[in-house]
Amino acid sequence: WQQKMLRLAWAARMKAPVVFPAVGSGVAMAVRSMSGEAEAVATQKDSSALPHKLSLSFMGPNDAICTKKPVDMVLVPGVSGIFGVLPGHVPTISELKPGVVEITSASEVSKYFISSGYAFVHANSALEVMAVEAHLLDDLDHDAVLSGKKEAEMQVKNAKTDVEKAEAQLTLEVFTAMAEALQSK
Repeated sequence: WQQKMLRLAWAARMKAPVVFPAVGSGVAMAVRSMSGEAEAVATQKDSSALPHKLSLSFMGPNDAICTKKPVDMVLVPGVSGIFGVLPGHVPTISELKPGVVEITSASEVSKYFISSGYAFVHANSALEVMAVEAHLLDDLDHDAVLSGKKEAEMQVKNAKTDVEKAEAQLTLEVFTAMAEALQSK
């Protein structure tokens, strides 16, 4: 549903027709009725009024990776899935899961692995990413990640209490996400 609404908002901004594959009848009616409203709003507003850049502030636990840096797009690993943030994005707050934050500015792409955190998208095209841990993807040691993953798997198997098991499971989740990020690099 959220992806369909994003397509609708994008189409309204670009004054383009909206195509929704396999939409249920109740949703289709809501989309049809909202489509007319969105088209009316799109004709009233000039699309050139949208900012051309997103202002990114990306914070790690000990330092600022960037502060109010103008960027084109940021991909963020939200707990409900990876989502992209462009200038003019709807205000959003999202909890982040272990994964890669990908920052695109002109033709330059930077990738950071984060363990968790929060993303705040503001109405003024500002994005704040607050990460518990953040490291350049290129700085991760593949062998150390695989070793850490194996150790975490053993901790999960050998955990005696619920607390030990939960801590081991979180560690395993982070190492698994790191291994997947390195594979897709």
